[in-house]
Amino acid sequence: MAETGSRVTREQKVQMARKALEDANAGRFSADGWAQDAVFRSPLLGEVKGREAIIAALKRQRDAFEEFSQEAHAVLADDDHVVALVNVNARSKGQDVKAQQVIVIHTTDRGQIKEFWSMFDTDALKKIGR
Repeated sequence: MAETGSRVTREQKVQMARKALEDANAGRFSADGWAQDAVFRSPLLGEVKGREAIIAALKRQRDAFEEFSQEAHAVLADDDHVVALVNVNARSKGQDVKAQQVIVIHTTDRGQIKEFWSMFDTDALKKIGR
């Protein structure tokens, strides 16, 4: 996270996104990376508002799968956005599922997530009953 008053660079945003995926794979979720009034949208969790509610929802999502990991294939950033192309490996109800995910994020100047959209391969979602 950038110091108060300083704007994060594109490269810092890319590094922050990659670290957030690594942390999520390890079951670590931090509210620090989210703006207080952040909004999270995904086909797995629907729309969730507020950073504390988002962290709780992400933990529930992880617990709903026998296994769930995300590997960044590519992460791109500009002044206001981060886009991640992600390979997902999951196990649900004994079935292994591989999927592609696209994450689009609007960030604050300090690099906190303001809005988060996650899109999954619809065939993979059908396999896990979502």
